Amino acid sequence: MKNGKNIKEVLTANFDAIVDAMHDDLLISDGQGTVLRVSPTFENEYGIKKELAVGRTVYDLEREGYFRPSVIAKVIQKREKITMQQKTNRDRSIVVTATPVFDSEENLQLVVSFSRDITEILELRKSYSQLENKIEQYTEEINKLRQRAALEDGVIGQSIQIKKILDTIHRVANFDANILFLGPSGVGKTMMAKTVHQQSKRSGGPFIDINCAAIPENLLESELFGYEKGSFTGANTEGKVGLIELADGGTLLLDEISEMPLNLQAKLLKVIQDKTLVRVGGRQELKVDFRLIAASNQDLEDLSNRGKFRRDLFYRLNVIKIDIPPLSERTDDIIPLTRHFLNENNKKYGLNKKIHPLAVEVMLSYSWPGNVRELANVVERATMTSEGEFITVRHLPEEMLKIKDVPWNQSDLEVEEQGLEQAVAEFEGKIIKNAYEKYRTTVGVAKALKISQSTAFRKISRYIK
Repeated sequence: MKNGKNIKEVLTANFDAIVDAMHDDLLISDGQGTVLRVSPTFENEYGIKKELAVGRTVYDLEREGYFRPSVIAKVIQKREKITMQQKTNRDRSIVVTATPVFDSEENLQLVVSFSRDITEILELRKSYSQLENKIEQYTEEINKLRQRAALEDGVIGQSIQIKKILDTIHRVANFDANILFLGPSGVGKTMMAKTVHQQSKRSGGPFIDINCAAIPENLLESELFGYEKGSFTGANTEGKVGLIELADGGTLLLDEISEMPLNLQAKLLKVIQDKTLVRVGGRQELKVDFRLIAASNQDLEDLSNRGKFRRDLFYRLNVIKIDIPPLSERTDDIIPLTRHFLNENNKKYGLNKKIHPLAVEVMLSYSWPGNVRELANVVERATMTSEGEFITVRHLPEEMLKIKDVPWNQSDLEVEEQGLEQAVAEFEGKIIKNAYEKYRTTVGVAKALKISQSTAFRKISRYIK
């Protein structure tokens, strides 16, 4: 009891010292909001001397702008502990916790509030948020630069499918996992493989492209694995380094791998697993370090199920599978590809050709069985064979003009080269006239062409006299 009394006396006698030692600012008011005591640091935070604050009410201090809002006023009103954020007259951000003190009859006697300046914390949070936004911005810019680099490397396209493929490539390029590209001939599997190589940490090494279907079967083994001198009749007297060896430190693309004979598939599997090879006619194992990419226009899983492709090799190749759809399934890529090939041919032949809008419409309606390779050939041939400034419908291959449901007639085949604005206007006029003849109302034309009724009315008035 005596010890308790002594402790209480010590606390009372040293109350000011205890308050002064506190990191938080302290304000104590009575039950009506009159300030009874503040800590010495109160002046620094709120800009009012201690002796001027004591005896004033928190309502006066709030009204005079020393802080806003008053947490003590809210505690008096709600009779409960409250934590909130305040602003001071020095535009500082303060977090304040105020606690009510009641007597035995639940009368509010005191309100004790503690406050701490969090301005620096909020500024740090703001800076952190800005930094996060910058990181997102830079990430977006990096992705755009990567896509631009891919475009410069030859991958042209704006379809959702191509964007997803490029995104996958960007994410896996730096991992040495095997990649399998699947898709019909001419879709750009080789170009995609080159993009993987250029995006990878092996970009400084060689890129060796082997078309397994283009090398005769009796020569394929020696071309792939090389041979020692005197290995077979007709062999180079010095021997030969194989294409797989040449890929050391870089990337090896085995295109049309489905055409590789089963006996060579077994030998290739060992190279992939052990990263060693033995030349034809040799005994010494040679170490090779390469990143393997395979490509095929056939379903390798189906071939393996039918015993025409080694299942264990398929599993080795199929670590990351990327399907490239045909051009007919990504028509959004036709126009940018056409523009790219046209620009390339204009530079190559010193020309300045353009494509008539109606010719573009025909190209968008064509199925492109030869995919990107066929499109490139069509554009190059039309660039060279067209007489005037424009590549028109009559400069396209005959098989492309047999498409049904394309809005042109025989007179379009005789269209004269003209200014782009006039060509577009004539093409638009044909569409409007055809639609009006079919639907006979502005509402019908607007609905069919997916334009507003007012636009339909304006264009009908322009083109139909």
